Amino acid sequence: MNKCLLCDQTIAAVADLNMIFSFRSIVMPVICSNCTQSFVSLTNQKTCLDCGRLLKQVDVCSDCHYWRQHGHQFSNKALYEYNPAMKEYMSRYKFIGDYRLRQVFRNELSQVIRASRKVIIPIPVSVDTIKHRGFNQVTGWFKKVNYYDVLMPIKKKKIIAQSEKNRQQRLQTPQPFQIIASAQSVILNQDVLIVDDVYTTGTTIRHAANLIQAAGARSVSGLTLCR
Repeated sequence: MNKCLLCDQTIAAVADLNMIFSFRSIVMPVICSNCTQSFVSLTNQKTCLDCGRLLKQVDVCSDCHYWRQHGHQFSNKALYEYNPAMKEYMSRYKFIGDYRLRQVFRNELSQVIRASRKVIIPIPVSVDTIKHRGFNQVTGWFKKVNYYDVLMPIKKKKIIAQSEKNRQQRLQTPQPFQIIASAQSVILNQDVLIVDDVYTTGTTIRHAANLIQAAGARSVSGLTLCR
């Protein structure tokens, strides 16, 4: 029996006959049912056409109306809502650096990525982040995913982390990336999918999209774990 990576409760292993005789690898859960239910999936729910935020009536949220008014329409899909359970998960995985927790969403996110059949570009992290945390939280979720390092942070160290900025500060963040010259041929005339962890105001992923589009990509869209 495994223990839940989030609450340490024992997970009862359950495999029905269909799973046993399917002759496919049985993927055992890494978190318990209670923790699973604490995350709000956005799949098959009404979400903003541009950013993936959970909506009730309108098609485009107020944030994306702002971006459209400024000539920056963009399409992003999010898998989960950024609720308290997801915030706690991100704190432990991304900020505390518990690398084991990549397993919680790795299979699901990687399956969506592979199904896109696009050129996959993860949002990079700074040299300082790699030095202290030891990994990029986005690529940590990748399983059997071919991706390309096309973007590079302009600064080696963030003066203020995105998570510590308020909304206005996020919106005013200058372009943080540059294209790696030797990798530019990878995106020329290709359909590109940018993958990031959290879509908050959309500033970071849109900066990346603008660079990639300008470098010759045929189309650019986004995928984030949560919104």
